[in-house]
Amino acid sequence: MTVLGIETSTAVCATGLSLEGRPAIERSLIESHIHSEKLLTLVQEVVSEAGISLTDVGAVAVSEGPGSFTGLRIGLSTAKGLCFTLRTPLVLVPTFEAIAEAARERYPDISGVVVAIDAKRDEFYVSKYAVTPTGVRLVEPLGILKADQVVRVAEGDSRTLVVTDSTERVSRGGGGSLVEHVHQFCRGSVVARVGRAKALKGESANLVSSEPLYLKDFVVRGSPVS
Repeated sequence: MTVLGIETSTAVCATGLSLEGRPAIERSLIESHIHSEKLLTLVQEVVSEAGISLTDVGAVAVSEGPGSFTGLRIGLSTAKGLCFTLRTPLVLVPTFEAIAEAARERYPDISGVVVAIDAKRDEFYVSKYAVTPTGVRLVEPLGILKADQVVRVAEGDSRTLVVTDSTERVSRGGGGSLVEHVHQFCRGSVVARVGRAKALKGESANLVSSEPLYLKDFVVRGSPVS
């Protein structure tokens, strides 16, 4: 099965293809407010590079959030439009899971990934994943922490990577953890690969009722992350 992946949860606008037996293909741009203008162009570019047509796509996977309100809306609406047109399943991929999986791919020797996205007012939305030989596993669900608390989630294991959109603020928290900017881990090909695994297990979403996963709607303030 060939799966198209769409990632628009941050300033990164990215698409990718997961093709059976072939290397992944991806395209991305990093610029705010260009998603609506550039997304379909990037979709066509990865399809053209693969030498296939959109009708060869067996499912469309989209990063569902948490993330930018506008970016998520554009990504999901585009994915839905493609699915309606192509009559293919829609697969929702949790944004933090895809980011953690991209980190595992780039740093195969790490043991864990902490994803920390700025929630304003000196707070971050944070989730933690354990890294296994075959993928990532959620070990701490979404919670809210102060900036100086984020790196403490990784303390005790020097092989845990902190991925954030505010590297300077998180690094000031100390702890000696490796901290990387999130943009390099917002990858359409990874969304496609994670989505392909879900699609093969029959985990498709409802084309009519599916909505982005907005941070404010799904996180209880003060939730602990250990």
